[in-house]
Amino acid sequence: MYMSRISNNFRWIITDVFFVIYFLYFIVFNRYHLIYLEQIQLFRFNCNYFSDFLLRPGGLSEFIGAFLTQFYLFPFAGASIITLAGIALYAITRYIFHKHQFAGVIWTLLPAVLLASLHSYHLYTLAHCIGLIVSLGFFAIIISVENISYRFLLVVIGWPLLYIFTGGYAIYAILLCMLNELLFRRGRLHVIILGIYLFLALFVPYLASHFIFYIKAGAEWTLLIPLFLGSPYRYILIILIAYIPFMLLVIKTLLIYTKGSDISSAWKWKSILAGTVILVNLTFVIIRLTYDRKTEILLGIDNCVQKADWDGVLKLSSESPVTNRMVIHFTNLALFKSGRMGDQLFHYRQGGSTGLWLDWSQDWIAAFFGGEIYYHLAYNSEAYRWAFEAMVAKGPNPRSLKRLVITSLIDNNIALAKKYLEVLDQSLFYRKWAQHYLTFVNHPESLREDKEISEKRYFEIHSDFISSDNFGVKLPQLLADHPDNRMVFEYYMASLLLDKNLGEFVANVYRLKELGYTSVPVHYEEAMLAYMSMTGKNIVPEGYTISLASRNRLSDYVSTINSFENNMKMAARSMYGKFGKTYWYYLEFINNQP
Repeated sequence: MYMSRISNNFRWIITDVFFVIYFLYFIVFNRYHLIYLEQIQLFRFNCNYFSDFLLRPGGLSEFIGAFLTQFYLFPFAGASIITLAGIALYAITRYIFHKHQFAGVIWTLLPAVLLASLHSYHLYTLAHCIGLIVSLGFFAIIISVENISYRFLLVVIGWPLLYIFTGGYAIYAILLCMLNELLFRRGRLHVIILGIYLFLALFVPYLASHFIFYIKAGAEWTLLIPLFLGSPYRYILIILIAYIPFMLLVIKTLLIYTKGSDISSAWKWKSILAGTVILVNLTFVIIRLTYDRKTEILLGIDNCVQKADWDGVLKLSSESPVTNRMVIHFTNLALFKSGRMGDQLFHYRQGGSTGLWLDWSQDWIAAFFGGEIYYHLAYNSEAYRWAFEAMVAKGPNPRSLKRLVITSLIDNNIALAKKYLEVLDQSLFYRKWAQHYLTFVNHPESLREDKEISEKRYFEIHSDFISSDNFGVKLPQLLADHPDNRMVFEYYMASLLLDKNLGEFVANVYRLKELGYTSVPVHYEEAMLAYMSMTGKNIVPEGYTISLASRNRLSDYVSTINSFENNMKMAARSMYGKFGKTYWYYLEFINNQP
């Protein structure tokens, strides 16, 4: 008895520690994944919004998932919700095993580990998790009913309701009920009950798809199950779904082997300790395979952009294990907004002028992330277009709706802005923002008091030219339309440097004085020195000088590169540490011509 109490206490300590770590994992390592999931949906307190979820099986799980997902906006709340989901799955698994006289820390916690790995994927939503938990909960209720008549009646009445609630996961639940009847129940009606269960699993979805819901043929048995998951998440999902059926077969085998004795009595506290060691190692392996640090950093960068935390963008960019085009374009935006583009552009990896923006493509991801640059450039029509396309492709989401509101107000399209604001006004956490801008809708004359809108209106485009295409923003046309748009100027000069177009760069250096620069940015100095050394022309604008530090750095660079006697591969490797952040190194060694 004393040893049993020790092992039981030890079991609960392990479980408590496990879920504390579970919570910390999501609030520390997956916080931006969760915030992103909140950003691509908008839960609304609206009858029409709710009724849309009733048009398909599993819609109620999606509705509850959407309601809870809106709290992902706050990392503590998001991590708490995911942890509670893990606890619920653990509790149900433990109950199912207990009803079959089976125990063990590792076996009851393993489904929660698998669920955590699925939630590490930025497109695995809470709706999928809820569908699984509710279906397993239904199965747990069924096995708790000993009377065969009551159990049969509960399935016949309750399972169609479960199908409406959880979609394809209800099929999983009834298959578990059938397996349980087959392995652990006896009686004369055994075969008949199995047949009726099978009939329900086939007939109810078929009936629903043809007469009740609007469902694509063949999808009625899989709705809500995330079959879109790629490797390794798809295999994790398969293991999670197959886990309970597999363990039921294992339990049945052990019961046969032990001739019906209580198999849980074999688990002592030493076994719990050994199981804990196995669980820790298994958890590490699974999370290592599924945790997506690259995407988490990218989503963190995006989150910092939304909060105008430009130092945060640059910090995360420097930590990114890969530098794709999306990271580069956000990094360059942060460089300008923090006033460092002309001095530190080449302190970060670059990929030519295409790294200043994202190409237009027919997918919502590019539209969702790529429209940010147009808004900051005051290219209002393009900012609106990208936000609208993102909303059309993904559905109403707070980011796109807020951008559509602001761009509509800039264009003085008050009626259109009101339309979008009324949608945001139905939400919980964006209602205050919407009501603030609804005051402008009711009093349009007060819009000039808003600094941001007034600034964007000042840079309104007057010329008629073709908008952006797959080769990026029409920066020269934007600059011609508004020569005093400093961001357009710096982006245009950056594009010329990145494309190594020194001739056009030099032709626009005179704009420094027009825009009120007190000194020449470092990379501009380096480009001007390179041009002058090649042409012998003095192109320094009147009133400006090139710093002695830049001139000395160029002398050092030239003498160093000459010491390699045309062995450019060796020079590139050796000189990167000292000169890798200069424009000269980029000009000489980085091969990314347009």
